[in-house]
Amino acid sequence: MLQQWLLYICAGLALAIFVGLRWKRRKFYAAAATMDGPWSLPFIGHIHHIFGKRSGENILQVIDRYAPRYKSPIGLWMGPILIVGIKDNPEYFQTVLNSPHLLNKLDQYKFFTIVNGLFAAPDHAWKQERKLLNRSFSPSMLSSFVEIFNAKDFIMVDKLRKYVGKGEMNLHLHIAKCTIDSIFGTSFGKDMNTQGHDGADDYLHSLDTFFSLVFKRMLSIERYPLFLYRLTKDYKTETNCINAIRNMSNDLMRQLKQHSKEAKTVSTEDTLERKPPQNFVDNLYDLAESNPSLTEEHIQDHIDTMIVAGHDTTATTMSNLLLMLAMHPEVQEMVYQEVMNTCPDKEKPVSIEDANNLVYTEMVCKETMRLFPVGPLIGRECTADVKLDEKHTIPAGCSVVLGIYHLHRDPNIWGPKPEEFNPDNFLPEKVASRHPYAYLPFSGGPRNCIGIRYAWLSMKILIAHLVRNYRFRTSLKMEDLEVNFSIILRITNGCLVSIEAR
Repeated sequence: MLQQWLLYICAGLALAIFVGLRWKRRKFYAAAATMDGPWSLPFIGHIHHIFGKRSGENILQVIDRYAPRYKSPIGLWMGPILIVGIKDNPEYFQTVLNSPHLLNKLDQYKFFTIVNGLFAAPDHAWKQERKLLNRSFSPSMLSSFVEIFNAKDFIMVDKLRKYVGKGEMNLHLHIAKCTIDSIFGTSFGKDMNTQGHDGADDYLHSLDTFFSLVFKRMLSIERYPLFLYRLTKDYKTETNCINAIRNMSNDLMRQLKQHSKEAKTVSTEDTLERKPPQNFVDNLYDLAESNPSLTEEHIQDHIDTMIVAGHDTTATTMSNLLLMLAMHPEVQEMVYQEVMNTCPDKEKPVSIEDANNLVYTEMVCKETMRLFPVGPLIGRECTADVKLDEKHTIPAGCSVVLGIYHLHRDPNIWGPKPEEFNPDNFLPEKVASRHPYAYLPFSGGPRNCIGIRYAWLSMKILIAHLVRNYRFRTSLKMEDLEVNFSIILRITNGCLVSIEAR
């Protein structure tokens, strides 16, 4: 009899807790009821759809299976957490990315322990630091980088000569080393000569592994508590990766501190006026003098973010771009003709004016980033109710995930064959007729990528150097390509091309 009463009491308590939680979260349930989405289970919601899915390839399969069936906004429950998914309707993207209540990144971004700068900073810190750091990417600052871009690109062109006529190879490592060289030269004023030795190989491998492990953790709710994650083998592997990645920035920090001491010694002995900041890190230290909140730790966070985000996104896009040129020889020939009409001398650097005149080349870059956006998903936390339209409201306290990858392949925007590579998608008349938030390779709104102009300039200069020296071919076809969500979208086939001298 006593056991029966205890059973009734436990059942009553469980029911009371369930009803209480439902009442407390009634706004979430009301909002979700207006949204599209797959069927869910009590308590666990939609988690069963991703059971056993711990890699980017598997998650992409799930997304591809369900995404075409539903219209935005899509209500998804990860246990008690409501996630609002948006994968189409540029108006919704514009509303979310410009809302002052959706500036904070998802809480899971804290797992990116090595990129705690502008990438993952909370909105109050981001607003202040973004405003201060904007001058690091001003037109005058970018103009001063052109000489460094050219110097590093000349090195890469020379390094590739030994592979001419040697068959297909994956060029990504060479491209990544070149972009790291450029980042250190332009943003930090240091010549690390990563193209001249194999020291960067371990760094690049560690970075790729780190991103994969972070993404795996984001898909594994049981790994969210740090004390549980520390019990896994992946935690030890991730720690080793972080140490390898941080070694590079630690070495840089030591050099910068020494340089700073020497500069101060010179300045005290010299009566000349103080020079303005010359690059990103000079700007950081200059700002730190008048902003006590910009501590040494914050400076290193910004440096790590610049190294990681700055080179990896550009290197991945450049690898994808070269592969697209190799797969589409008629497009490669048009790029080559434009480059030769603009800056034909292989021995001369590409000027900023030359880069600005590579209009078709930029269209090819944009089409590559449409099909393979390096940031396929964007996650934000909602701090106050945000109205999408008369029917749908994003309630405060939920998470929002924006599917850039699927927006860029929406047939309602890009036509009946959106998966085809077609640079004409970026003809001026087509761009003018399209919603400005239908194409978001660098995100959008106030929290877009701070290095947009840096990326475009560096990529166009590098592609000009490469195509005027070499012709690229590949046996891969578009239907052969496989992509992987690992925070950054990657083509798992790699940049598999053969090289011929022009």
